[in-house]
Amino acid sequence: MRKATTKNIIKDWLNDRILNGKKIIKSHEFEIDLVEYGTWFWGVKKLPSAYSRAWRQMRAANDFEDIGVTAVKQIKTKGKEGTWELITRT
Repeated sequence: MRKATTKNIIKDWLNDRILNGKKIIKSHEFEIDLVEYGTWFWGVKKLPSAYSRAWRQMRAANDFEDIGVTAVKQIKTKGKEGTWELITRT
């Protein structure tokens, strides 16, 4: 099993979402769902801000190739919440 780094937890969570057909991500999901995922599946408690910071760094570096994501596209919405679409090879 990989080390429980913030980036590895995010990648594992994203990969799980992709496998379940969920390629749209909203910022509140990082605040709630990802925090719970890290706690339940990895046994690691991290603050939502830690995940958000790592998510920004990963998007800037396009650090997703190992989970099959070729790009992350920001979706404009009428609300203030950040929304992204994961573009995959398949």
